[in-house]
Amino acid sequence: MLASLTKVIIFTACCILAVACGSGSKGEGKGHGFAGTFTDEFGNKFELREDYTATIEFAGNNKTNTTKWRDGEQHDSPFATIEYNGDPTYYYLRDGYLYRHKEDMERGRCAISITYQ
Repeated sequence: MLASLTKVIIFTACCILAVACGSGSKGEGKGHGFAGTFTDEFGNKFELREDYTATIEFAGNNKTNTTKWRDGEQHDSPFATIEYNGDPTYYYLRDGYLYRHKEDMERGRCAISITYQ
């Protein structure tokens, strides 16, 4: 009886662990989870779509800018770039932060906080 109870407890613990590990994804898309809608700390709203198109709506401006984003040639880059005003690397997105320059992203400086919706 004790062995059977132990198996049930171990099985239950494994199921809970599997669900907890699987729930780490925010449902923001494939790969690193860049796709989705988020707002930065300044109130600017970004929408990165699965088809690698995007929109940016700057706070205080009713105009929506249509653009593109990338996550590397093989879609396996640890960061994404968001195009704006003709610059394909205007923004860098990594680990829940936006950066304006690659050097800042690599050094963890001048990070702009974002919140996915």
